[in-house]
Amino acid sequence: MNICHPVRSVSDQVYSPDILSLLQSLLADLADINFAYEKSLEAIRRSPADDKLKGEMIDKLRQRHRERQAPYIRDLTALQDRIWAGRAIS
Repeated sequence: MNICHPVRSVSDQVYSPDILSLLQSLLADLADINFAYEKSLEAIRRSPADDKLKGEMIDKLRQRHRERQAPYIRDLTALQDRIWAGRAIS
């Protein structure tokens, strides 16, 4: 007997309201951080500073960007673990 199971896409997944709210908040915060980073990066690249100074500024900006992202990425990872743990129980 061949039983076909429908394929579900990520967009078909339904999350509990508390998880969905937290997920949306974390993703929005990360989007804001990434937008600010890209804006600052573009400003540095357009600046009249010499290339060596620009390189140093970009390195510092990248480091700060990673530091700002880190807690949100940790929270997203923990949320993902929570989601998967809930699915294992179901």
